[in-house]
Amino acid sequence: MVLICTPDFSGSCGHGYTAGPWASADIFGTPVPLKVRRYRLDPGARVRRIQLGGTEAMAYVIAGSGTAVASPDAGGESFILGPESVLWLSACDELTLEAGRERLDVLVAWSTAPAPDGCFAPLRKAFAASELPHLVSTRDTRDRLDLVTDDTGVGARTIRADRIVYHPGDTAAAHYHTDCHHVFCVLGGSGLLYTDGEANRLEAGMSALVGPGEVHWFRNDTDENFSFVEFWAPPPTGTVWTAAGDRCTWAPAAPGA
Repeated sequence: MVLICTPDFSGSCGHGYTAGPWASADIFGTPVPLKVRRYRLDPGARVRRIQLGGTEAMAYVIAGSGTAVASPDAGGESFILGPESVLWLSACDELTLEAGRERLDVLVAWSTAPAPDGCFAPLRKAFAASELPHLVSTRDTRDRLDLVTDDTGVGARTIRADRIVYHPGDTAAAHYHTDCHHVFCVLGGSGLLYTDGEANRLEAGMSALVGPGEVHWFRNDTDENFSFVEFWAPPPTGTVWTAAGDRCTWAPAAPGA
């Protein structure tokens, strides 16, 4: 059964930003090896020492620009953040975010699963949006930006993620993953998530969890774009398409698209 929630991101500490959990075991009321939080900073505001637990983590800029410092108390490394950029952080304990001259809206996600071999290799790397794999659907008009996949080259073992846009009328093929939790954090618009043939409305700010082996697919039944970040925790080793001859395939987007 799909689990859906509408998180509250209005919590403020009085330092120019609001924050709140977007996805976690506590949010969904069931085990899921991933936590996601959203931070919305006013111009010039700073969020200090976000605790990442030293596992695998990432920050995705929904909108705005600013800077990030990884493990600031250990003489950390600074990174520039722009729209749809990604900061990958493996074996990093803390993260500090600071907005530039405009607001900064950031999704921060980290694994709560143990490392497969007992430890995570330290790696901190930033990607501008133009450096990330940009794909288009060969089935309809969907647009995908790979945030953390094999093609981004960070060697992630517990998280996979992408940003996807469903244009009006777009729909995915029914499928399921054999061995992972699938988490969705809706960025904008409205669309339908089907699970076991039942339609569930998702809107901006909501999150949803689909469990291993649960058949699901999306459809944008509106006149506006429907977009979300989707996570797999851990990355799936098997995806099964349930309708013969119907599956989702992708091709590189045209340069400059």
